[in-house]
Amino acid sequence: MSSKKKAIRQRILESAQIPEDLSRGAVLLQITGREEVYIENFRGILEYTDCGILILGKQGRILIEGRYLQIPFYTSEEMKITGQIDQIRYL
Repeated sequence: MSSKKKAIRQRILESAQIPEDLSRGAVLLQITGREEVYIENFRGILEYTDCGILILGKQGRILIEGRYLQIPFYTSEEMKITGQIDQIRYL
């Protein structure tokens, strides 16, 4: 993208007051203790077991590892993962 297009895009985003992380397509994680992760702005689930969930984001993959992992809430834009979360890794 040319620098002129980038500058125009940035001005539009600023005037619309869109948070920078959303404008870049970043995956948003809200972590509550070791028992819950709320995820927004992802592309899909690549792998799902009770000890690991691999999520595809616009800028890479995220692996959530633990025990007894479940997805009690899921839409195309957001999901909630529960269980005993041991580790979150960016791949």
